[in-house]
Amino acid sequence: MTSRSKIFIPLCLAGCLLSLLSPWAGAQEDRRPDSGPPVVQPMAGGGRIDGRTPAERAAALVRYAAKLKPKDELYPKAAASAYAARLLLNVDTNYALTKLDAAVSSRLEMARKKLAGNPLNPPGLDPFDKVVLVHTYFLGKDKIPPATALKIRDYCELYAHKVWRGYGAMNYRLMEDGAGFLAAEEWPELVDADKLNADEIKAATRERLFGYFNEICRRNFDEYGAPIYLAVDLDAVKMLAEFTRDPEMRKRAALTLDAMLVDIACTWNQGYNVGSASRAKYWYSTQTSPDSMGSTAATAWIYFGANRPVSGTDWFWMAPRGNYELPEPIVRVAQERAQQFTHLSSVPASGNAQVHRMTFHTPSYSLASQWDHAPTPTSGLYKEGRRNLLKWLSDKPVSTFCVCMENPARPYRLQENRANKLGYGENPFSQYLQQEGTLIGIYAVPTKFPYWKLYAPFTTGGAMVKRIERDGWIFCHNGSMLMGFYTVQPHRWGKKQMEDCDLLWCDARTNGWVLETAELKPFAGGGVGAELDRFAGAVLAKTKVDSNGLTAANPCLRYMSLTGHTLELAWLPHKARYAGQSKVDGAVVDYPSWPELKNPWVFQQTNSPNLTVTIGGEKLEYNFANWTRTLSKQP
Repeated sequence: MTSRSKIFIPLCLAGCLLSLLSPWAGAQEDRRPDSGPPVVQPMAGGGRIDGRTPAERAAALVRYAAKLKPKDELYPKAAASAYAARLLLNVDTNYALTKLDAAVSSRLEMARKKLAGNPLNPPGLDPFDKVVLVHTYFLGKDKIPPATALKIRDYCELYAHKVWRGYGAMNYRLMEDGAGFLAAEEWPELVDADKLNADEIKAATRERLFGYFNEICRRNFDEYGAPIYLAVDLDAVKMLAEFTRDPEMRKRAALTLDAMLVDIACTWNQGYNVGSASRAKYWYSTQTSPDSMGSTAATAWIYFGANRPVSGTDWFWMAPRGNYELPEPIVRVAQERAQQFTHLSSVPASGNAQVHRMTFHTPSYSLASQWDHAPTPTSGLYKEGRRNLLKWLSDKPVSTFCVCMENPARPYRLQENRANKLGYGENPFSQYLQQEGTLIGIYAVPTKFPYWKLYAPFTTGGAMVKRIERDGWIFCHNGSMLMGFYTVQPHRWGKKQMEDCDLLWCDARTNGWVLETAELKPFAGGGVGAELDRFAGAVLAKTKVDSNGLTAANPCLRYMSLTGHTLELAWLPHKARYAGQSKVDGAVVDYPSWPELKNPWVFQQTNSPNLTVTIGGEKLEYNFANWTRTLSKQP
């Protein structure tokens, strides 16, 4: 099996600034345009879909996709799902086949014309097009004319497979190598841009794919929590699990898919995916909900369901039913939300940066954050990360809150003097500490750093039923739960400039803040106003913010929470070692000891090949050293 070091030597020699299995592939992204999300937002279509079981939900999503008409019919990445869904259902096939042939012909012609461009990332080649064309071929193989199929083969031949070259994010790797492996299996006459024949392509891509699977299953995965990219990773792996003729590839792909879905199951709450994310582009990818299903949430919904019907989406690639079935214990983990619990996880595949994640679930909301420590403020960690997140169950859209800060578009290229879009990325100088439903933050931005302002979006679309301000706190009744937000330094309200949200701003370069959350039940009765007053009164009477340490060389914030816990967070410079700067009730938070996955039902030690899921009288055990899965009954 390929070792991690062997996978990355070529690009490291080419001057990568980060490990390519890092979730923060910032320096590599310089090799391609910053073109926004890898998949388009849902196409026009409207409507709600639902289902009691994974099979029913998957079928509903396929039916929905089969009714969509793409805005750009010649762009496979954006259009192929509409064609593939029609072929699956055997409806409107003449339209689907005509447009599919035109789309692949267009991309093939464009690619052949532009291959003389950047040799590391030829502008005529797009792995998103490659993977959806190959996937469409396998889904509609019995209906696609030979001439169209050969054009898909010819498009795959334009790619080089001998060694990995170019942009190295995990979704690119899984798409290019996964589609390349399947294409070589399907067309034995295939010869690629490196002059490799089909057997040589299979050998090269197989070795790398096994290396990716090993990394994902033993060390978590780079694009953890990503509301868009993670679904791309899942699709590329599922395609192999469904269509490869290689028994070992099929087995490892299926078990890798299980491991990836276990991670999502642990952050799922009745239609909401609530966890920190390595990559989250734009505010729309953060505020996903049953009313706005990003591709990762749409995938999770198929397997885990929601508390109400969800909006349709064009991301249907995980929906077609095949041989792959997610084990039932994993589904139960995602659906068991009757009681409060805390889920912990770590991402040791993050190169030089430590990443430790927490999600606190209740029956009505979830709060998530991550503690991380990169060696430099120019780390790509900050470009697209989303490191704190609150979501609550609501019948209104945008039931989402997160504390944001201005930041550079590419932190590793500060000389560009270009800011990120609102709701996109993280400031390098902000840090967090969470204890169940309480989250505090601190930041200390140097005077020479060009981006420092804090802002927090408060939705005006109805998910926040009532909002009041008292003694510097902003208290919100969110229908199913209550929250209070406090910033030590003065705040102001800006214009509505981010998708129907009021923005709270703070201009201070050094500051601390508190987010306090609570279920509604302890404060229930008398209507929304009385409940919010009761919660606000409790917070003001029982909590205490000690900001005296904010003026220290390494600023510190202490907070006594509504539930009686003391949180203490001291700011940690990038090059300093963690030495207990985070404390809860006087005890140091031992982040290095956190396992890869841990909650009442799931456990995997960091770097261990053994994953265990125990729930409902059943025990599901994985051994990723010998690639086995066993299910047993528990007494």
